[in-house]
Amino acid sequence: MIRLNHIGIAVQDLPRLSKLFKLLGLAIDHTEAVPEQGVRTHFLPILPDATGSHLEFLEVTDPAGTVAQFIEKRGPGIHHLSFTVPAGQLDSLCQQIRAEGFRLIYDQARPGAHQMRINFIHPSSAGGILIEIMEPASR
Repeated sequence: MIRLNHIGIAVQDLPRLSKLFKLLGLAIDHTEAVPEQGVRTHFLPILPDATGSHLEFLEVTDPAGTVAQFIEKRGPGIHHLSFTVPAGQLDSLCQQIRAEGFRLIYDQARPGAHQMRINFIHPSSAGGILIEIMEPASR
């Protein structure tokens, strides 16, 4: 079953945004650097159980990275929607997506946060929405 994993939000002022969401009852419970993406990710669970969806604050660590470019071009805000697919299904889903004429960002899945393999569906072929698809990486 495919499910919403998180909503990625590009941030410029992490302390201020964290303070606001803490007032709303949501606090960062996990932070992880993802150097390949040029960000430090900060996860805020939306639901109290571990299987629930998260907000993901994307803090820029590489000023030349794609999230930094996103902020420069569009400003901070919602960057992407992320969906988890069952383990072992990401590559075949990517093949299906390509076969149906949708554009992927990467030729092959790459490492992401939380020990996941990721790829993105390009917003130009997805109604203007950047969509991340991910699966647990094999250990």
